[in-house]
Amino acid sequence: MIRTLYLSYDGLTDPLGQSQVLPYLLKLSEDKEIHIISCEKPINFKHYKKDIYALIKGKRIYWHPLTYHKYPPIFSTIWDLWRIKNLATDLNKTLNFQLVHCRSHLMAILGDYLKRSIGVPYVFDMRSFFPEERVDGNLWPQKKLIFKLIFNYFKSKEVKMFESSDQIVVLTDAAKKILSLNYNEDKISVIPCCADFDLFNFKSVTRESINMAKDDLKLNDNHFILSYLGSVGTWYELDNMLEFFARVKLKKPNAVFVFFTPSEPNIILSKLEKYGIKNEDIRIRFIDRIDLPRYLLVSSISIFFIKNTFSKKASSPTKHAELMGLGIPVISNFGVGDLDVIINNTKTGQLIDMNEVTSIDKVINSMDDLVAIDRDYIRKRGKEIYSLTKGSLSYDGIYSNIINK
Repeated sequence: MIRTLYLSYDGLTDPLGQSQVLPYLLKLSEDKEIHIISCEKPINFKHYKKDIYALIKGKRIYWHPLTYHKYPPIFSTIWDLWRIKNLATDLNKTLNFQLVHCRSHLMAILGDYLKRSIGVPYVFDMRSFFPEERVDGNLWPQKKLIFKLIFNYFKSKEVKMFESSDQIVVLTDAAKKILSLNYNEDKISVIPCCADFDLFNFKSVTRESINMAKDDLKLNDNHFILSYLGSVGTWYELDNMLEFFARVKLKKPNAVFVFFTPSEPNIILSKLEKYGIKNEDIRIRFIDRIDLPRYLLVSSISIFFIKNTFSKKASSPTKHAELMGLGIPVISNFGVGDLDVIINNTKTGQLIDMNEVTSIDKVINSMDDLVAIDRDYIRKRGKEIYSLTKGSLSYDGIYSNIINK
């Protein structure tokens, strides 16, 4: 029985924690003891903690939640890291962890510390090209000295993490190819953002429940429905998606654009006039994870346009895995992670260049063909790539290899 400490700055009660942390750990806990330290946002913790405790009840998962602090910037993060480090050290005194799993650069700083202080090996689960991502998203503007210093600090720490970690996990083959230019390829594993194909399964959703979702959204069978899943800030090109929808409306006047998002509705509504879109052609709703399948299945096609930057070579959009599980075809832009390869190879969607009119026209003219793709086929191809079982087995193999060494 491998006793593992899992460190996550994302909370289990966050949408990301519910989709990309807990499902893996529930699988891994079948033959491992896992202790999780996470930083929980108070409002999410209050709302979802009972759900999380219910999911881990009777499992070999032990949750040690801490409160996430946002203010003051930088100092609050340092404070949270100090608290995680102290809790991890205290827990190890009685539990004697055999392995530490560090989700993100921030947690790998602690993984490196724990390896040096208590001799426990650690997995550096990168998730992203974090320093570059903060710069690309203008979250660390390099014209400001403080952010330039922070960027340089993380880049120097990153080298240390690559050297001291026992295994590196990235989300895409594109990221592995980049890292392999400077680091041992054998030390780098690729595990994309997987989905729970039991939850995201169109076969488990009744026509009646989909119709109820349509009624709730004031939609009918005559609508051609584009959907978008997720937040609309920083990385997602809202303006390009709205421009695309406006062009779709010219060909399909019955088109409606549905946003399933936790973002503030006015972020979207304030831009409609710019693209000549009417309010009645838009729906905006936040849906709890458990209800997402029946709401997403109102979609004819789902779209997501992501900023094409260097850091996004390391990104694997969770939404793509979930949509493939539901058999929903997608439209995405070029240049993000492994999406170009996956969409082209599986023929389960279309790639678009919003700077090229011919590309836009080609995609719009292909939409009826996309809708006609067999749901079983999309789900089957998605399962080959994004299966939670496959991802969990990969982590299991990494854990075993490190312990055996």
